Amino acid sequence: MFGKKRQEKIAQDQKAREAQARFERNESVGKEIYAGIADLKNVPRDNLPDAAFVLFMQAKQQSELIRRSIENGADHDFTFGGVADSDFATYLAQGVTGALRDHVTRSQTFFEAISEQLPDVHFTIEQQDAISMVAAMLREQRLEGILQGLRLAGLLTGAPDRRRTSLETDEI
Repeated sequence: MFGKKRQEKIAQDQKAREAQARFERNESVGKEIYAGIADLKNVPRDNLPDAAFVLFMQAKQQSELIRRSIENGADHDFTFGGVADSDFATYLAQGVTGALRDHVTRSQTFFEAISEQLPDVHFTIEQQDAISMVAAMLREQRLEGILQGLRLAGLLTGAPDRRRTSLETDEI
């Protein structure tokens, strides 16, 4: 029995180290994207739409990589219902909430029940992965807002043909 608990502890520690490494990589990429957002004020007006679009694509790619990483590691599927009845922010929040609620609880042993010890609860998604996922979604939405502002200012005329953002699909 003690050998099994020790093996579980070693496996948990290994998962925690891997999650921390992923978190640090994701945080590094996120800092680069935010630095790019800050540098947008120094970009010439003619190049601003392209620079913002490149940053948006980087943010979108990072967000997708994090989702795939979570799907592979935690067996959580991020395909959830449509946005028909709510706004896009609510849609994203539903997905995050659903992912964060998934957990695994092992059943209590007889000794734990008698001594009133609670069973161990392990969340399916590591805390660092959840933080990375939410941060990536916020970066992506911030850049989408910047692109929407450029579109409203009349600077983004050719870019809608190159991509389709979530705001455009909501409007359709």
